[in-house]
Amino acid sequence: MIRSSRQPLKNAFGCLWLGLFLLALVLWWRSGIALTAIPALLEHWLSEVGLFKAALIYIVIYAVRPLILFPATLLTVASGLIFGPWLGTLFTIIGENASANVGFTLVRWFGRETVEAHSTEWLSRWDEKLKQNGIVAVMTMRLLMLPFDAVNFGCGLTAIRHRDYAIGTFTGILPSLIGFVLLGGVAASGVQNRILVLSLSALFMLLGFGFARYLKRREVAIK
Repeated sequence: MIRSSRQPLKNAFGCLWLGLFLLALVLWWRSGIALTAIPALLEHWLSEVGLFKAALIYIVIYAVRPLILFPATLLTVASGLIFGPWLGTLFTIIGENASANVGFTLVRWFGRETVEAHSTEWLSRWDEKLKQNGIVAVMTMRLLMLPFDAVNFGCGLTAIRHRDYAIGTFTGILPSLIGFVLLGGVAASGVQNRILVLSLSALFMLLGFGFARYLKRREVAIK
């Protein structure tokens, strides 16, 4: 009864979501703006509204980004360009975690019941394994920088606890997040010691990959 009563609402929201995605795609195609040019355009636009409003707008845009599948990496780099490497890191931590949890929640609401209804024995075993090791599994995927939305949506279909997903995401995205924000911050006006900032960007990304390899080896050793 619960499933059937929710289905019309899910169908309506799904159509709205698809319509929003197609509208955004058409508007972007008609604008002729290259994706790589968007960070600079955001920097130009948000620089005129003041720091507080710019930060709030940026976080909201990042949070709803999964609805139109806009590349998360471009927004992360844009943060460093708009706010500089240090404030950019703070605002991106808030926005990217909000975005990850929005994507996870939407897909869990839409698809988790369907997965449970059609699950096989093999899928059920993997589902339970992910549930028992949710934090480490999500953290490893984030450290390896697997496609951001694929992880959000894929995890939403599994039995991973939302709490474990949120913790694994928060900790796992930090190295690459900081690395990409610092990369964007190199081009920000007024930034000193650009070579140092660029070096720190590379260092954080390498640390993320290194820690992911450690977690994978540790998991194999435990088995």
